[in-house]
Amino acid sequence: MVVKSRHSRKHDLVTRVDSAAQLRELAAAHPEEPVVVQEFAPNSGWDHKLWAIGDRVFTALRRSELSPGGRGPTRPLAPDSLPPGWTALVHRVGEVFALDVYGVDVIDRGDGVPLIVDVNAFPGVRDQPGAPEALAALTLSSASAGAGA
Repeated sequence: MVVKSRHSRKHDLVTRVDSAAQLRELAAAHPEEPVVVQEFAPNSGWDHKLWAIGDRVFTALRRSELSPGGRGPTRPLAPDSLPPGWTALVHRVGEVFALDVYGVDVIDRGDGVPLIVDVNAFPGVRDQPGAPEALAALTLSSASAGAGA
């Protein structure tokens, strides 16, 4: 299984646990940490980082904390290089949770089959060309829509 902190902080607890002994050690090391437990899904070791700002989707790749070498730097990824349907999946997440700005972490389980492993309502959309402008445009659009109400 994968155990993750419920908090969203840099260098959060994210680890794979394969035995009851490991789970006991983890619980002893983090007795007050609220966690989320997910079934481990075999994958390539790369997290697809997808961020939505309104109808725009920004993308990058990052080595997973669970990969043998540990978490790596974020690499650029063109949105049009995503497998078919992934952008629509990200937009659906926004609809389901009523979010306009959010992040979705997806892993590829093989042959482009996505598995959402995290949804973040307060994402850090860093180093994404056009993201600040998209956020400003969404803010202005939302403000003017609210002024007409």
